[in-house]
Amino acid sequence: MRVLIIANQRESLTGGGTYQSNVLRELRRRHEVKVYESEADLDEEWDIAHCLNLKHLSPKVAAKVRCPLVVDSHDYYWVRYYHFFCPDFPVRFLLQKYRAFKYRRLYPFVDGMILHGRYVYDLYDHPNKYLNFYYGLDYSEIQTRPWEEKENLILFVGGDFFRKGIHRLLRALPKVLEKVPDAKLMVIGNDYWYVKLLARFLARGLPVRFIYGMPRDELYKTYGRAKVFVMPSEIEAIPLVSSEATMAGVPPVLSDAGGNSEIVIDGETGFIVPLDDYDLQADRIVTCLTDREVSERLVTRGREFIGQFTTGRMISRLEDIYLDVIRKGKR
Repeated sequence: MRVLIIANQRESLTGGGTYQSNVLRELRRRHEVKVYESEADLDEEWDIAHCLNLKHLSPKVAAKVRCPLVVDSHDYYWVRYYHFFCPDFPVRFLLQKYRAFKYRRLYPFVDGMILHGRYVYDLYDHPNKYLNFYYGLDYSEIQTRPWEEKENLILFVGGDFFRKGIHRLLRALPKVLEKVPDAKLMVIGNDYWYVKLLARFLARGLPVRFIYGMPRDELYKTYGRAKVFVMPSEIEAIPLVSSEATMAGVPPVLSDAGGNSEIVIDGETGFIVPLDDYDLQADRIVTCLTDREVSERLVTRGREFIGQFTTGRMISRLEDIYLDVIRKGKR
């Protein structure tokens, strides 16, 4: 097939950026692929156009696509406003209204909506939606370490700190330190300057190291140093970083928000904790830091579960979606 890809031109090292790099690499092995650069690309003949993230699709481009158009959507935050503690909630409120307006304008041009995870799939009301359950990741470059070489390190990975619950983790950290005094937290990700400033203020006096951006190959080496991955998100679709941590031998502790419980089975492949239960969050973190048997059991079961979602399976599902959308034709 001849596939026109509409993608983010700036590199993102986690989440949608990881998905984008994997899809491009795998599709190029099987099809003729071109990444959209200008409107001149729309004048060529394509079997299908695929936008890898709804928020990167403009109404102007969508209206000019002549072939069937499929779009991935990786979040559900635009469906309604979700309030939580963060320094920029007025901006988020306005952004949610803007996205709701923009995405509804895009709907008539989208011939197929690709959604990841049952939770998000059930929230969308697009007339032609497809479930590409979870993401196929390439884990070959992820490096692991045996338990005895790990540090008492807690890992938090991702931007948008407060949506991902950095303040909740910082609130639970002192409870962790009571039982594991040499525990430390590493936060890897980037955000606006005022968000970083507030996060640092909340982390004052605590053993926290902030790293604002890390190349993916370096991140894949860093995962294995930790004993636990924690992300108590306020809102979450399907966290790719949790799967990466699991494959690096690091059990995840996630909140019970959104689709987290689809990717982590509580007590079997990691832990799911209610958002406001800081005592339980701290207890689960301590367990992962101190109980080798439990930690390794979670990781073993987690790898079995995550390992079934391969890049090959993901691309095969994408090809099935392409063919079905092509068969139905342009809306």
